[in-house]
Amino acid sequence: MSYVPPHLRNSTTTKTTTSTTLEPSTAQYQSFNSHSSQLHQFKTAAAASTAANGSSRNNNFNSNSNNSASVFSNAARRSSVNLVPDPVLSQWKPSERVLALTPEQTQEVRLRLNVDVAVPSESSPAPPPIESFTDMCLHSSIMKDIAFHEYSTPTSIQAQAMPVALAGRDLLGCAETGSGKTAAFAIPMIQHCLAQPPVRRGDGPLALVLAPTRELAQQIEKEVKAFSRSLESFKTAIVVGGTNIAEQRSELRAGVNIVVATPGRFIDHLQQGNTSLSRISYVVLDEADRMLDMGFEPQIKEVMRNLPEKHQTLLFSATMPVEIESLAQEYLTDPVRVKVGKVSSPTANVAQFLEKVSENEKMDRLLTLLVQESTQAERSGHPFPLTIVFVERKTRCDEVADALVAQGLHAVALHGGRSQSEREAALRDFRNGSTNILVFPSNTAGSVNSFTAWVCI
Repeated sequence: MSYVPPHLRNSTTTKTTTSTTLEPSTAQYQSFNSHSSQLHQFKTAAAASTAANGSSRNNNFNSNSNNSASVFSNAARRSSVNLVPDPVLSQWKPSERVLALTPEQTQEVRLRLNVDVAVPSESSPAPPPIESFTDMCLHSSIMKDIAFHEYSTPTSIQAQAMPVALAGRDLLGCAETGSGKTAAFAIPMIQHCLAQPPVRRGDGPLALVLAPTRELAQQIEKEVKAFSRSLESFKTAIVVGGTNIAEQRSELRAGVNIVVATPGRFIDHLQQGNTSLSRISYVVLDEADRMLDMGFEPQIKEVMRNLPEKHQTLLFSATMPVEIESLAQEYLTDPVRVKVGKVSSPTANVAQFLEKVSENEKMDRLLTLLVQESTQAERSGHPFPLTIVFVERKTRCDEVADALVAQGLHAVALHGGRSQSEREAALRDFRNGSTNILVFPSNTAGSVNSFTAWVCI
């Protein structure tokens, strides 16, 4: 059951397989879960148009996609050995206390959480926000891990997004970095996977998370594993560039529940037949706006338009440009829109100051600011604040980092030119405080959020 490489497509014959149907064991949560029983239909005309027009930054990729769309679609659903079971639809219900909330009480909670919710006019109401993990009626193992990590109360995005995801609804979420959105999709994703028939060797994953960078994918994988630590047979694989592809191949072929991936490397594994899309029924596009900015739109669409018909999609974005609206319209079915705070507004957790200097004065001004900060920290007996310096191009990262080190500051550059082990070591040193300044290219801005100051030059 695999993606058919281009050089083998002419000799490929189509096989017909019969899927088994799993009957729900309990009544559906009708008022909120009605949408989870609808098929997520492919929008063939739109997909074909997208493949034909494509992104100018990815002409070669789109050219291959045009020639392979129908074959990819068939291959992604075909298994040469195993029948592919239908996904189990959501049977989740919250606590009776939550079910008893009136629309007025629901709105009151949303106002308190600063959450805006919108649904298409023809859709059923969105589930109410839930301010207690206990009231979410999660799997006992997940609750055990939530308690282990001392999570006490859901954040605003978790309180509203988790019920939507648990109910099987598509979601378009907008929340700032550090708001807890990873757990908002990770916990329902684990719950969803536990309801599915077991993964067998040779199966593709049950759930897929696509993220723009290796660092963000690693953070997501870490959080998924944190909430599934009590599940001995539950497997999560990270599929990113810069790491051993042979190890990834072995892990994928053995069968995993969840894959967290960057788009390019995941496509590589599909092309090599190491995994498939045939059992995916839960998809997350995290920081979708950044993925589009980085030119991943063709890869995202290649995956999305070849998913099984029955699947749930969650899309998270810090901003809502026209491209994100278009992506949501094409691949989400009657999504519940959840917004925490103002779209594209500065976070209230950061004080922002703007100082205008000429191009040739930037380096000197940066050194002056950080040396002054270091001196002030020493005099007060406080540690130097964790600081990130963003630069326009990765080629300048090393230049800036070297200049900071020459002034006696603990700085390191972090960019795509570094090896994976170097990148991981730099982040580890930053977290434990042995390095307190990271120099990043600006397109990596969302990969680290545990800092107290930043400078853009």
